Amino acid sequence: MGYLATWLDWSTINIADYARENSTYSTFYFYWRDELFGRVMRLFDEKTDPVPQREIEVRLMLQGHCAIAPYKNKLTAFFGEPNGISVYFDEKPNYCVHSPVYSENLKIGRDCEMIRNNVLMNPLFDVIHHYAILLAHTEVTYINTAVNARYANGAPVVKNEIQKRGFKRFISKIFNGQYEPFEDLGDMGVEYAGAHLNTAEHVVDLWDARQRILADFMKDIGIKSGLEKRSNTVETEANADTPAMLINLNDMLNERMEGFERVNRHYKTNWTCELNKDIDYVNMFTDPRTAEEKEDEETI
Repeated sequence: MGYLATWLDWSTINIADYARENSTYSTFYFYWRDELFGRVMRLFDEKTDPVPQREIEVRLMLQGHCAIAPYKNKLTAFFGEPNGISVYFDEKPNYCVHSPVYSENLKIGRDCEMIRNNVLMNPLFDVIHHYAILLAHTEVTYINTAVNARYANGAPVVKNEIQKRGFKRFISKIFNGQYEPFEDLGDMGVEYAGAHLNTAEHVVDLWDARQRILADFMKDIGIKSGLEKRSNTVETEANADTPAMLINLNDMLNERMEGFERVNRHYKTNWTCELNKDIDYVNMFTDPRTAEEKEDEETI
């Protein structure tokens, strides 16, 4: 809290207004876009000296491919586009690299080497964008449903501008978890609609949907979430989609390993790539040994 307090002076912020204004679809979209992007950036453990691993992964995740070429006698990862004509539509002889300080059309295999994110050179950003949309809509709906539960006895229906301002104050208090009578100015009479709303079940369903959307995203990038292990399913059901998950993950791993091997041959480097051991990958669930057997083997 010390670092956060130093970075942001909370005394100058109305917390209720800040929370309400930042509980919008666009805010949650950008949150989940960045959060999911950060998760895919940790899929692989790579040794790519002198090029930082993040620079390679950012380019692969955002555009599906990148070029490795020397710039001022130092290997560098570049954004760019394959170009030129060959016998196959997806096999280009050249790669036009670009950066803030350098742009050039290079010959692949002679002036640079190209690495693919997967066999089709598909970026993961489209997957991230898709799930960020789903999660953002779910988050907004969840918050609105939770707030609505605070006045399940009915929402005031106003009849004039004066009552409208009073209603806004009422909602502001409700959003902040406070209660305050809604003043019926002008004695115009305020009607309440939607009384006795049953919102508790909807809140639970929305949170479950959020968890399942996130679990589906993890599956799409080749990671099995804990949701299957907690659900009431047998092992064969929980692992039914493992082959498809492994295809996605192994495709990305194989393309990196092949691309790194080309870089090693060309530039006499020693780049390596493997799955991040800190992540619970699906192949860990295909091991027929029990957890106790694995632990005994590690002890020995």
